[in-house]
Amino acid sequence: MTTFSPNLLEQVRQVTQEVPTSTLDSLIKVLMAAEQGEPFQMKPKLLQLLPRGSWRQAVSNLVDVWKAEASELDGKAMAIALSTAAHCQAKLRQELSAELVWTGPNPSSLPVRRTDQALLQLIRAAQQDLLIVSFAIYNIPEIVKALTAAIDRGVKVRIIAETPEASNGKIAYGMAASFGSQLLKRTQVYIWHKDKRPVDEQGRYGSLHAKCAVCDGQHLFISSANLTEYAMSLNIEMGVLIHNLSLAHQVIEQINSLISNGDLTQWESSASSLEELS
Repeated sequence: MTTFSPNLLEQVRQVTQEVPTSTLDSLIKVLMAAEQGEPFQMKPKLLQLLPRGSWRQAVSNLVDVWKAEASELDGKAMAIALSTAAHCQAKLRQELSAELVWTGPNPSSLPVRRTDQALLQLIRAAQQDLLIVSFAIYNIPEIVKALTAAIDRGVKVRIIAETPEASNGKIAYGMAASFGSQLLKRTQVYIWHKDKRPVDEQGRYGSLHAKCAVCDGQHLFISSANLTEYAMSLNIEMGVLIHNLSLAHQVIEQINSLISNGDLTQWESSASSLEELS
């Protein structure tokens, strides 16, 4: 029984990766109807279906390897292989879709989204829950407005951020300066207290330096940017917006484990405790 060699499988993969779905479907239909050995004689006809040179090259390579290594395989077998590979690639793209996010000069003119656009997209799309983690938070009125709207429509919002006291003065302003007491009282705020942090021989404490957001346990945004006006508009910042259930859940589970282990402590709203976030 003739099987697909690793080399032939690689050619199949390259064709399904290079050729768009609509054109690939036409190619598959021709192969399904071909008689034994006919695809090799039909190579010029197959290539005529492909308007781009890179597509023709990929299909030409496939036919050449097919003829050299597995000429006993008929057109139907190859059509099924192409259909299967295309289906697997489409599912993989759905399961792990990622977009580059960039703030700053863009001389290459790449069509990338800015940091504020990506974050606002997640906040506005949230229907159930939203997790936001940041080192610094300051002067972000559009994000505050979007968070308020999310809470108004019933989204559970959790915020984890650095505080001036716990950071040992590494940041000048806490989240209360930007979010205000009313918004903070409607969210779940978690703090990494100083007594829970590692400290080196010089007495320097670790920092809560992660920056990410998770929307509805499905969409994950990881960024170099803090939630500050400078990070959203002036700095060079880079991140990635990932649409993947597994990765988003891993981040949620990591945060939940920090909470259950007592590393992160929920802030209780009161007049005195609000000073801790200022």
